[in-house]
Amino acid sequence: MNEKWLYAANFLVSRFINAGKRDLPNPLRSVLVVKWDEIGDMATAVHVFDLIKNAHPQAAITVLCKPFVATLIAAHPSVDEVITHIDDWQQRYDVVVELRGTWKTLFKSLHWKTGTKYRLDRGWIRFQQRGNQPHELLTNFRIVSPLLREKNEHVKVAADLVTDRRLYPTGDDLLTANAWVQWAMDGAEADVVGYVILHTGARRSLRRWPAGRYASLSQWLLSDKKLMPIWVGTEEEQAQIQEAMALGGQGKVWISGVTEPASAGLLSFFAFIQQASLYVGNESGPLQLADIAAIPLVAIYGPGVPHVFYPLSSRSKVLHEILTCNPCDQVTCAQPQDRCIDRIELTSVKMAVDEVLGDGVQII
Repeated sequence: MNEKWLYAANFLVSRFINAGKRDLPNPLRSVLVVKWDEIGDMATAVHVFDLIKNAHPQAAITVLCKPFVATLIAAHPSVDEVITHIDDWQQRYDVVVELRGTWKTLFKSLHWKTGTKYRLDRGWIRFQQRGNQPHELLTNFRIVSPLLREKNEHVKVAADLVTDRRLYPTGDDLLTANAWVQWAMDGAEADVVGYVILHTGARRSLRRWPAGRYASLSQWLLSDKKLMPIWVGTEEEQAQIQEAMALGGQGKVWISGVTEPASAGLLSFFAFIQQASLYVGNESGPLQLADIAAIPLVAIYGPGVPHVFYPLSSRSKVLHEILTCNPCDQVTCAQPQDRCIDRIELTSVKMAVDEVLGDGVQII
């Protein structure tokens, strides 16, 4: 309910600021994009920076995001500045785009020091889409569409959202990723042809496929597909990985910020994903990175809203048991003895792996 009130307030504030203004500020010199969200949510929004910069090359684009998400866009060529604390918003911008904000960022748009000439927000788009929420990529595009000059951009971008979504690892990111690739393959049997990334984590426990099934899957991937399982996660997710390993999981464990060379940089992690032969994981931020990487991908979904955060790569397969109680709050299960994510059998995941791998594994 709090989020709905925030959406409503955003809509009203934007209408107040934009009242009587038929056109954008001209010339448009500065844009602030507020994306106070998680890793996967940022991954569904990176295309908008290029869209804005292409339409307004003279405008400086600043992005306000959470500190741990900032490394994902640190090298983005269309982003001129990244700020990671709301209090760092100290100036007036020609346009403020709230892809996802807070009550504090809402009030910043009204403050005499940080107010804006024009404002776009998520609340109005969500109101227009009520009862028919599309994919998050399209929602983010619709929020920024008033900034795009050519009306036919609507058609072009809707068709090209997947190919237009890019991340930009630096040379240092690639060196770090290559070191992880060498670590992943070091000591592997001669017939192991690549590695598969397994991500058992998810913010909500109802979104986590059972650890025992991941363990069995890892055994099959190593023995039948000749892929080295690499279990990835943060230090907070390490206990979930160790549970699967204790149940017979095969492979190696990679922990963000711990595995040498130690790095918590998201672009290094993305470059590591890019070189994987396969990705299997729950609905999460890393899954969205694997989708951008366009590697073979099997996505396992629990109680999430259908379609909104599905991967769109042609090399992806979604497994999602949609029950009558979907969507739920993802905290309290309506039928804990028959959870939707538990209905996804190991056999189904194996079949999905065979489907996305197609003619065979890409050898590294």
